[in-house]
Amino acid sequence: MNIFCRAFLILSFIGFYCIRPASAENRTLTLEEAVRLAVANSSDTHIAGAQARQAEEALRETRSINLPRAVIGSGAAYNNGFPLSIEGSAPSVIRFEAIQPLFNAQNKNLIRGADESVKAARIGGDIVGNELAALTALVYYRLDQARKIAALAESRLAETQKQQELTEIDLDAGRVRRIDAMMGKTAVNAARQQVLAAQEQAIVAETELRELTGLADGISIQTITPTIESPVYDMDAAALLEKTVASSPEIMQAEAKIRAKEFNVAADKAERYPRIAAVAEYGMFSRSNNYEDYYNRFDRNNYLFGISAQFSLFDGSRSSARVAQSREELSAEQIKLRRLKSDLKINIQRGLSDLRVARGAVDFAVSDLETAKEMVGVNEILFESGRIGEREMADARLQAQQKELAKLEAEFELFERKVALLRVTGSVLTIF
Repeated sequence: MNIFCRAFLILSFIGFYCIRPASAENRTLTLEEAVRLAVANSSDTHIAGAQARQAEEALRETRSINLPRAVIGSGAAYNNGFPLSIEGSAPSVIRFEAIQPLFNAQNKNLIRGADESVKAARIGGDIVGNELAALTALVYYRLDQARKIAALAESRLAETQKQQELTEIDLDAGRVRRIDAMMGKTAVNAARQQVLAAQEQAIVAETELRELTGLADGISIQTITPTIESPVYDMDAAALLEKTVASSPEIMQAEAKIRAKEFNVAADKAERYPRIAAVAEYGMFSRSNNYEDYYNRFDRNNYLFGISAQFSLFDGSRSSARVAQSREELSAEQIKLRRLKSDLKINIQRGLSDLRVARGAVDFAVSDLETAKEMVGVNEILFESGRIGEREMADARLQAQQKELAKLEAEFELFERKVALLRVTGSVLTIF
């Protein structure tokens, strides 16, 4: 082969690989990786983080009411006659004021309430993560199961098509009725529809999982069949309720909100308590205000140090109305917490019951499948010995495939029940 032919072949080979369409990238994801990506990518997670940071800044603002406050400014003015004041202070070229609260029960309780609000906001992120992890787990498992069901349904379609062909042969030979051939066609159509439904379910589940995890559209997600194990599945209802009440994000958030409301009530009550603060003031006066005409001794530089004590004697019904409002808000939060615990007790009992039923369904499906497979083995022996025909053999295989589908459906139901119980106990994110 001369050099020109070799060059032509090389260029053709390069051109073929350059112009052929790129195949979709495959990426194998474990369930744990999918959950981590979903939590990191979710807009709800970012919103919960922003709300927590907002609460932290509100706490920082509230804490500042107990920090020293200093103001510098000017109140320069011209007056005729008796020297009047501007905003309670004598007109000054430069005025400096400083206040440091020493005792203020209202401020103290406001800060404590804001601190509890921060805790409640932070727990909100755990609640969002728990819900997101549960959703991701279900979508992931649905994708994995849909692909298995689609593969099994394709095998079942092949069996029904083979059976239909045998029925057509028997119909031509007059060994079966026309209705038998029609039923065979219906069985083929039903199997084809089952394949289509499983394939479409897999497409939808993969699209949803891709959106949850933030993966690009060109990536094909490959799954690994997940398993979930947790000690909560073997606990009794009373013990699980006690554990959940102590660790559930929803319960902890509700309790933090109640403590925040309690401090708000205490702050409103403390509005009538004494308030003590250290104060300092300096003012540089101007001679244009005629102070030397009204006072025996004029000093341009003036200062003051002292303690300010304020006592609320009468404010109409302002304080009592605010206390009443805060108490009603507190009462509402306490009612919500009691209802949350009541619902939690019911949901835990229901979740454990559903889990036991789902486990029993899986055990039955496994046993039923094993029996069907054993029957296939027996029929294979009979078929090889000529004691049954190909139609009976195909029927046995179809029965086994149907039992396999039932087992997959039972396993998905069990997975759903496990995730639902973890969601109720607030431990989905912890498990994954």
